[in-house]
Order: sequence, then C-alpha cells, then structure tokens
Amino acid sequence: MRTLLTGLRCAALLLALALGLGRLLAQAPAEVHWSLEGKHASYCIWYLADPELARQMVPSGTALAPAGTGAGLPPLLARTVQDEPRFAQWIPGSICIGAYQRVTADGRVLAQEKRDRPVIVATNALAAQAPHGLAGASNLLIDFMTDQRALARAADDAGFAMSGITVITRVRVGADDPEVAIEVDGVKIVWSGHAIGDSGVGKTRSMSFGYATSRSAGWLVELESAPASSRIMVGALQVNGTNTLAKALKASPVRAIGPEESGGTVTLTFRRETLH
Repeated sequence: MRTLLTGLRCAALLLALALGLGRLLAQAPAEVHWSLEGKHASYCIWYLADPELARQMVPSGTALAPAGTGAGLPPLLARTVQDEPRFAQWIPGSICIGAYQRVTADGRVLAQEKRDRPVIVATNALAAQAPHGLAGASNLLIDFMTDQRALARAADDAGFAMSGITVITRVRVGADDPEVAIEVDGVKIVWSGHAIGDSGVGKTRSMSFGYATSRSAGWLVELESAPASSRIMVGALQVNGTNTLAKALKASPVRAIGPEESGGTVTLTFRRETLH
C-alpha cells in the first residue's frame, strides 16, 4: 500500500510539473521585439567551416547550406570560393558582435551601458536550410550571447536562453592598434586592427536564424540592421582553443572581419514556433 501511495504521489507531482510548464509556455509571449540602441560599433567574423567539422557543431539531421557560388558572402570569402571551387561545399559561419548603449523592448530598458562598458549582444551561427524546421531561417543559431546578466534574465523571462561572452579591449604599449580579446564557447579570438577609409552610408543588413530552446519549441530570430555608417576593417586575427569551433576557425581557408557598422538602428524580432 505504501509503495502504491508513493507511486501515486510521484505521478501527481509529475503531472503538476507538466501542467505548470504548460502554463509557463502559454504565458510566454509568442513574439518579442528588441531594439539595440546606441552609437557603438558592431562587426562580424566570417569564415568557411569544413563540412565534417560543421556537422559536429549542429544537431544531427540539420541540413547545412554550402557556400555554393559565394553569393551573399563577404567579398573575401566569395573570391575564395570562386577561385577554389572545392570550397563551394564548405559551410559559411559567422560570429557577430555588437556593442550598444542600451537594449529596450516596448520602451522598457532591459540592459543599460555602465560607464565605459557597453551592452554586448552576439550571435554564433552556421548557414543552414530551414534549421529546426523553421522555413524562414537561413542560419542555425548555435549560441546567442551577452555580457549583461540583466539582458540574460530578460531573455530567460521571454522563453529563450543567452549564454555569456567576454569582450575586452586593451591598449598595448608601443602598438598602433588596440587589441580586442573575445572569449566565446571556449575559444579565445584576438583581434588587432582598425577601420580604414572614409565612413560610407551603411548598407541595410538582414539575417535570420533558427534557435531551438527545447525539443518542442523554438524561435525564428530576425535581425535587421540599418547602420548610419560603415567602414572596412583591416588587421590580424588569432584563434586559440581546441574545441570544434576553434578547429573550424583555424581550418578555414580565409577569415574576414567587418565591416564596422556604427549608429543607425538594429532590431531583433523573436517569433516562437512549435517544432515538428
């Protein structure tokens, strides 16, 4: 009898937890809009991932999208694919990092710059065809990151997760350029360089991502960036680490960084979807 009662209590507890989770999902908004505001710069690190390594970075069954003709890629990557057709089967990858004064949602401040520390929002993605079954997405979002706990909590409240990222800028004695150290997913990327040329009017940039938060729920994430200005970036990029992301970055035949985008408007729209 005692065993039967214990089993019934466990079943009741599991049912209560399931109902509670269902209510939480029902309460979570189906669509979330973030505005990333401020005059700080943003840029992307672009690379081509060896298909074997790329498959290790994504869930099984993901249909990765090869570079093909290089259309839509940054010029340096596109030229590499056109000059060496064997890289047409490699997978475009990007790590995009933005520094902002604040992030707001419906006029409410989610995270605010503190003294000389801007709010960092970053993505780590690989090109894919309808990742997680989300037909509107052209990239699988491997990692969505920030350095601000307040923003991570806001994301958690909305129903999706943000992991951590560290971005530290150092001015070295006797060096012409500052050194930017980026730590993401166990990889340390060190960038030393600067923007060149006159500022041009920034081109509108759109990216779409599939982001799974559980086996049954995911988000279609759309980024729209309309920068006030854009400049080419030059410099040196080093990668330190031993995990799969580090291996993919090191094995890439070419790595490109930039352009540096400043000002203007950046929006992120998250639409919750049921995964099939």
